Amino acid sequence: MSNPYSRFTTVANAVAALSTVSVLAISGLAAKDALEAASASGGPTLMIGLGMLIVAIVAFWFAMTEAIIPIVFRITAIRRMVLGKYFIEGTWMQAERSEHGRRMAVIDIQPSGRKFIFSGYAVNDQLEIEANTLIEFSRFDWPFMTYKYRNSLSDGSDGQRDGVGEIQFEMNREAARSYNGFIQFVKSPARTRIEGARLTSNKEVRSLRTLEGRQKVFEKYWKLFFMRTVTGLRSPAARAAESASIVPRRRVEDWQRPTAQASRTAYIDDLAPTGTDD
Repeated sequence: MSNPYSRFTTVANAVAALSTVSVLAISGLAAKDALEAASASGGPTLMIGLGMLIVAIVAFWFAMTEAIIPIVFRITAIRRMVLGKYFIEGTWMQAERSEHGRRMAVIDIQPSGRKFIFSGYAVNDQLEIEANTLIEFSRFDWPFMTYKYRNSLSDGSDGQRDGVGEIQFEMNREAARSYNGFIQFVKSPARTRIEGARLTSNKEVRSLRTLEGRQKVFEKYWKLFFMRTVTGLRSPAARAAESASIVPRRRVEDWQRPTAQASRTAYIDDLAPTGTDD
């Protein structure tokens, strides 16, 4: 199948045509009387009347297809109805696995007239943002989408600014809830495997807008995708227990401090013999 978003153009043209015919049908008698009057006058009057009618029809057509209908297309329910099972818009959690490690990304596919805007950001296991991405070009041939993206946090010197990707959405009778594929920086031969899951809970989507809520959402999906807890989300008690279990290693400068030197001298004195044999 071709790009499902071509349906918006088809629907817009159909609605505009139907609306134009309806307006002409309603105002047909008035238009007929005006043309008959212009015809009776003869000369350029008839041509002017016909020209004005054509201009009015064209203006109405463009107003419908370029202004009125695009506003209607902003309504989520309308977009769902037009796209049907090919509706992919919303917020997605994306897991990324590569030879350099693992990270999680929030991907937003938002409506934009007859198209969509594809953007997101990625964090590591410390919940530090490592990339901000915006799709600059995409080709959508259901169920595959290929695209080119740019990382705005890179200046290009690290080779992690421009990349390409390809994903495949799940195919079923309802709107897709998962996808898988890969992303790859243009200057790197290595590919990063990705897997996405759509957020179906409005509460989770709203939680991503706050720091505390975002931590909870990332913790949940990090466990689901990677089967382990995010490093940055370990409880203070767990981190304290881990720190307490680590035995500090003595360094040379530690023994050179006054307090350490006194302890070392006392330790050596304890080892010295307390008397001599007769």
